[in-house]
Amino acid sequence: MSLTLKLSSLVIRTLSKPIANQIKAQAREHERFRRICVSMAQSLHRMDMRLRLGLLRDTTTAQRRAAAEAAARKHKPTTPTVKTEAETKAEADAIAKAKAAATEADKPAPKPHIRPLSESKAIESGASFISESFLFIVAGGLIVYESWRSRRKETTRREDVESRLVELEQSEKAARRALVALETELLQQKAKNGTLSLKAPSRILPREVWEVEQKEEAEDAKEEGWLSQIGSYVSSLWDSVSNPQGPATQENKVPASKETSKAQSESSSVDQADKDTQTKTS
Repeated sequence: MSLTLKLSSLVIRTLSKPIANQIKAQAREHERFRRICVSMAQSLHRMDMRLRLGLLRDTTTAQRRAAAEAAARKHKPTTPTVKTEAETKAEADAIAKAKAAATEADKPAPKPHIRPLSESKAIESGASFISESFLFIVAGGLIVYESWRSRRKETTRREDVESRLVELEQSEKAARRALVALETELLQQKAKNGTLSLKAPSRILPREVWEVEQKEEAEDAKEEGWLSQIGSYVSSLWDSVSNPQGPATQENKVPASKETSKAQSESSSVDQADKDTQTKTS
């Protein structure tokens, strides 16, 4: 991350603290802002108390249910014994109480009454929540901006590297073709001047250069072959559509060309005879 961005984030974080304090002060002075802070604080207080009471209620209910089950197991006889009528009645009463306790534990607890906060405490709590939310939004925004900036920088750098690689490949291809053309011209000049030795190798460049060049030429020829076939097919379709009497016109053109060539040959023979006559006369 650059120094400018670090300084900017530090300045924003430093300025956000007095702004948060100013928000607290405005919450105490303005009536509308005060009502907003009070309603927000009361809602947060109710939510917090419900969560806490819900956790405590669940724990208490589980403890009651466990105690009732333990009491029921305690009064349940494990071995058959002879009991008196009073003992049997007492055991039945204990089992009934344990079942009633278990049933009571399974019942949903009544909705508790949550006492609202006082106005001063609600204003203080709401203003603190708004100021802390502002600080959190500022810090989160800076983090998001820094991550977005670093990601964009990385993407730009990757695109620059890819474009540079493409340029290097194109320049290397152009240089290789220039070397191959120069070698071909040099060999042609040597063969023309008679200085090309039969024992010397027929090529100067390394074998890898020629193999790559031949491979690229074959690919280019293949692409051009497909393109030429498509072009010839399209041109033939166009000729057949635009000139439906193509064969007849070609047959008419053939005799005309023959007559033209015959006339040209006759005129050339006449000119040659005139030249011979003038030569004999002189």
